[in-house]
Amino acid sequence: MFGKRIVELRKRQGLTQAELARSIGISRSALSLYEIKKREPDIETLNKLASLFMVPVGYILGNESEVIDYANYTMNAPEFGYEFKCRLQDILREKNISSKQFSEMTGFHPEDVDLYLFGNKIPSLEDLIKIAGSLDVSADYLLNISNRKSISEDEKKLLQLFNRCDDECKKYLLAKAGVLCVEGISAVAAGEYGRYADEEKKSRPSSGTGGIGA
Repeated sequence: MFGKRIVELRKRQGLTQAELARSIGISRSALSLYEIKKREPDIETLNKLASLFMVPVGYILGNESEVIDYANYTMNAPEFGYEFKCRLQDILREKNISSKQFSEMTGFHPEDVDLYLFGNKIPSLEDLIKIAGSLDVSADYLLNISNRKSISEDEKKLLQLFNRCDDECKKYLLAKAGVLCVEGISAVAAGEYGRYADEEKKSRPSSGTGGIGA
């Protein structure tokens, strides 16, 4: 999925392979291999792509559910290894998962698990996806880009509906959402959220023919 996502994001920005490759400091041939999934980008390149396109790392990895505020991120290997091991240890402790169970969940060799837990190994893209999926946390959380481990069920439902829309519909929804957020916050502050919600319901079309289709 990550290859398709890179192509999608590149074309959305109107960039050629050569232009994108130059922007993130890799060769055009390397980018081409990423796009056809013949080669995996390393963590540093992955973060450069996420930063350039202003999307979460998880989105590039193909996880439609990752909608997390993205902060600028640079990787220093020793520091990254320390932060990654801390996050991993915290999650395993919180979920009461032993290193042996983690090894079985991910299919990693016990020696590789030890390397991760002691901060002596940086995960490949494939391993990062396995770890995030096995522990049910976002890739951005594992990379210490976000403090949010995952998104809520309501956010997942909204995102699923959003992803069914075409580009024009998405632009409309984003603009509308910005307005609704401001109005909603004001209504809550004034203690009028119930009335506001009722008015919003009445303003919607009674059938699917008069509104934006999802």
